[in-house]
Amino acid sequence: MWCERLQYTYKRKDCNRILKNHKGFTFIELLIAIAVVAITAAVAFPHIVGWMPNYRLKSAAKNLYSDMQKAKITALKHNSNVIIVFTTGSYAPAGRVGGYFIFIDNSPANGSFDTGETIVSQVSMPANVSLYYSNFTSNTTGFNSRGLPWSNRWGNVRMQNNNSRYYKITLSSAGSFTMAMSTNGTTWF
Repeated sequence: MWCERLQYTYKRKDCNRILKNHKGFTFIELLIAIAVVAITAAVAFPHIVGWMPNYRLKSAAKNLYSDMQKAKITALKHNSNVIIVFTTGSYAPAGRVGGYFIFIDNSPANGSFDTGETIVSQVSMPANVSLYYSNFTSNTTGFNSRGLPWSNRWGNVRMQNNNSRYYKITLSSAGSFTMAMSTNGTTWF
């Protein structure tokens, strides 16, 4: 025991007294600790539930932004067109509305997915997130082999969650993109 190893510091009777006074948690202390944890969880749970839709929306917007970067890099790397096709729908509070599909358009380069073309990414929106708007012609954009918007199709797509939070990803005519957030769908920051 630790006390016996330190006999040069403590006398034997002091070691016994220290060991007798050394106790663990009582049952009452354990119940109080469990009650404190339960109360904290009960208070935090509604906030976590309300926070999840915002997290899912931000995550979906960041994933789309990242996939657009990946599409541009893939177009440059493969020296071919990479097409992004959006599927939009009406807003629904439960989400899971819309998605997008990215592929390398090289066999033939016609802007539509043909047999033998490589899929880069295929994504559906998560719970509480709706991809409700796209102003790209035929909901299709992408990048050419120089990293510029395919067929001069630049514009934006918008997502919404059930907490009235919005994200917009915009592709410029120079091939760059930005992401903006809104709490009303009209004022973006």
